[in-house]
Amino acid sequence: MVDFSKYYRSYKYMQDMLKSDFTHNYIEEALKDGDEGKDSIFGKTNEKVIDMDWVIAIEETLPYIQKAIDEQESFAIYENRVLLTLIHKALMFVDDKYSKMKDVPNDSYNNITMNRHLELNQQKLDFSVNYVNENQESLAEDLDVENIESLSDFDRIRRIRQGLNECLATPLMKEIAKEPQVKPPLTQTNLLKENPNFKKAVELWSFLDTYKKQGFELVGEEYNGKMTDENKKDVYLAMEFQHFMMSITTNPALRKMLQEKYEEENALAKEEADRPEKVKEMVLEAQTEAVHKEEIEKLTAEITELKQKIAEQKQKIEEQANIIKTQEGKIAALENERESHAKQVEQMNADFAEKTRIAEENFANRLSAKQKEFDDAQTAHNEYVTKLNTDNANKIAELNTNHSNEVAQLKSDYENRIDTINKENATATANLKSDYEGQITSMKADYTSQIKNYEKQIADINAENAKNVKELNDNHAKEIKTITKESEKRMADFEKETTKKMNDTIADVKKKAKDEVRQAEKTAKEKIAEAKGENKLFKKKKEVFEAAYAAGSVGLMAMLAEKYASEGRTDFADHLVSATAAIRAIMIAPTPKGITLTMYTHGSAKLLKLYAGVTRYDVAIGDTVSSFGGVEGQPVFISFAGVGSEVADEIAGKIKETADCKVTVSQNRRIQSTGIIGIYFCGE
Repeated sequence: MVDFSKYYRSYKYMQDMLKSDFTHNYIEEALKDGDEGKDSIFGKTNEKVIDMDWVIAIEETLPYIQKAIDEQESFAIYENRVLLTLIHKALMFVDDKYSKMKDVPNDSYNNITMNRHLELNQQKLDFSVNYVNENQESLAEDLDVENIESLSDFDRIRRIRQGLNECLATPLMKEIAKEPQVKPPLTQTNLLKENPNFKKAVELWSFLDTYKKQGFELVGEEYNGKMTDENKKDVYLAMEFQHFMMSITTNPALRKMLQEKYEEENALAKEEADRPEKVKEMVLEAQTEAVHKEEIEKLTAEITELKQKIAEQKQKIEEQANIIKTQEGKIAALENERESHAKQVEQMNADFAEKTRIAEENFANRLSAKQKEFDDAQTAHNEYVTKLNTDNANKIAELNTNHSNEVAQLKSDYENRIDTINKENATATANLKSDYEGQITSMKADYTSQIKNYEKQIADINAENAKNVKELNDNHAKEIKTITKESEKRMADFEKETTKKMNDTIADVKKKAKDEVRQAEKTAKEKIAEAKGENKLFKKKKEVFEAAYAAGSVGLMAMLAEKYASEGRTDFADHLVSATAAIRAIMIAPTPKGITLTMYTHGSAKLLKLYAGVTRYDVAIGDTVSSFGGVEGQPVFISFAGVGSEVADEIAGKIKETADCKVTVSQNRRIQSTGIIGIYFCGE
């Protein structure tokens, strides 16, 4: 995956910088106002976003682990067991992430469209965005490359797994494989601390222990045409930056002015950074004094305001004091009234105490009688509870026995059911495997039979071509005889009409007859040469066409199998067999006479066009696309060998424009050719 980290940092920095910028806000509002509701975003994103920190950490350490293994003797010292444990640790770490990513698709296709027509201060601006991004991941066949940057992120994970397994397969690791693994923390021996290879291994150990992130994220997003406000805001920012870049590109004076201002700001920043510490302290003191002065002025104003508030509060306090004096007089009067009421209350309390004593005596007598009744009832209740406990104990013992028997029976039934399910699963798995292997064997047999049929068809075509050449020669001889006979008849007629006229015109007649014969011979020879030329060109390219057609057919069949599987067809093997007969190929190949455009079908070649004296493949692009049709919705497979991918990619792009179909471009490294491009599809 492309590393966009610095782009994203610049993007966030630009957002922060322009947040309060007038020009940015002005243009953004104009872009919003120009929205006519036609903005769109279509497509899907299936991607594995991988944190490359852990990938790089293991990649960089693998060579050191291999060197450490090569340096050690074949016995189980502590350091060798550290290496063995680390390899297993790293392999488990990688496999955990690999197993969750390996079956996730990584193909994306996105199309973003936005148009704006603005007038800013009598300046007309047109913006047009038509962004197409297509990505389809294919696993690398060869992981042992010098430049690992040429591999995809997921292929680099596959390469790590391969490297770790290769380390485990070394003689040393095999010999100590059954030794106990090392448990953390590591004992820092001299070899682990001083040997550079073991030091790198210990660093990787620490990295894996401290790495707590998931390490990857699986993205699955579909876009149905509607563009969110956040999407639009990002595109607006790109349009603004595009406007800025085009402005300084077409206005050198503006670029110069902005450059000078930029250099001035950098110079001021550098001057500030280079300023001596003493000067900086003086500037800081001056700034601090100014701040203090400003704060003192603020505090003085606050103190004046507080003094005014204190005076107002004093006046309010005096008013409250007068109110308190008035209230104290009222309180004294109330106090006298309270004493009178207290005497009355004291008398009432004495009367209440006497009445309470009499009531308590009566209550004690009634309570004694009730307590006796309660004691008698409690005795009867205790006897009843004892009887219930005895009866319940017998029932509980009986229920426990029944429960134990039921649990034992359920456990036995469950274990029997598990055994039955395991046997059924084993039988079903064996049957599925047998059916799959049978289908594979059948398909291989079908392909072998088809290849033999292709070879037979090619032999039949060669025989047919030889027969056609013979027929052309025979027809040529017949035409010459016919023309000669007609000429002789015409001469006889002239003789019958008049001897004098024959004498005058016989020379002209003979000349015309000879010219007609020569013309007929020339026409026949041209037809024979054309047929022989096509046959010769085909024979020279026969082996290349056959090899290219065989590989291209396999590629197209793989795309068809994927399509049928995605459509949920259970009998896709039958569909593949029937589709094989409909495979067509348009071949672009060089000859000594120039570039040829040939339709190739099951060993039958038809020359569509010869570009005489031309060596560039791109001359055939237009005719190739115009010859291509009737495959809407069907996959197209393009292969190239011995040439660059530019023409193949351009043809793929034009086919996608004219037909709604999936196109795959692949290089065929298995055939030796001076250059050939094949476009494979299913057609009538």
